[in-house]
Amino acid sequence: MKFVKRISLFFIYPAVMFTIGAFSGGMAERFFYPGEGTTVKEKQKETEEESEDTVIETGYQKTPVLTADTDYIVMTYDAFTGEMSEKEENAPQKYVGLTREELQQELELYEKSPSLTDQEEGLSGVELLSFSGDRVVVRKNYEKAEEGYYLVCEDHKVVVYDRSLTHMYLNTGILLENLPWELQNEIIHMKLIRTESELYHFLESYSS
Repeated sequence: MKFVKRISLFFIYPAVMFTIGAFSGGMAERFFYPGEGTTVKEKQKETEEESEDTVIETGYQKTPVLTADTDYIVMTYDAFTGEMSEKEENAPQKYVGLTREELQQELELYEKSPSLTDQEEGLSGVELLSFSGDRVVVRKNYEKAEEGYYLVCEDHKVVVYDRSLTHMYLNTGILLENLPWELQNEIIHMKLIRTESELYHFLESYSS
């Protein structure tokens, strides 16, 4: 029996010492080499956290783009009347997905070759006032003069100018002195003819 006990102690004692040594070695390694015992998942998590910290520290932000859900506001300015208005429209499909710089380039191209409707309305310029992923504001400027004509006296004759008084529309050849006095006075002070049909009526009535 004593022999058996001695054999048991012979195997148990080294096993206990080995366990204690392994545990102490692991603690020492953690103390002197922190992080060496970290698992793959833990290292991956630490890397992701460091990446997030880097993003925050560098102030990185995703570049906003115009989407189908972006509020697309079009402001219109009439240079002739001084009136300003605005309305929300659906953004043209070709603008969806564009950044601020890309949209600015597209608007510059549109200004050079606008739609037929905008040409008829007298479009003179397009501006990008504000841009974000939630709201985009575009301003269109128009300089179309209202319809109308002015009867003016030049060299004792009646001359027709457009509404802006910048272009001669017609030299009627009608002598001012041949018109009724009241009408002469109106023409001397530049008589406004509002429609083309009213102008033709005047010409038919007083042309010789």
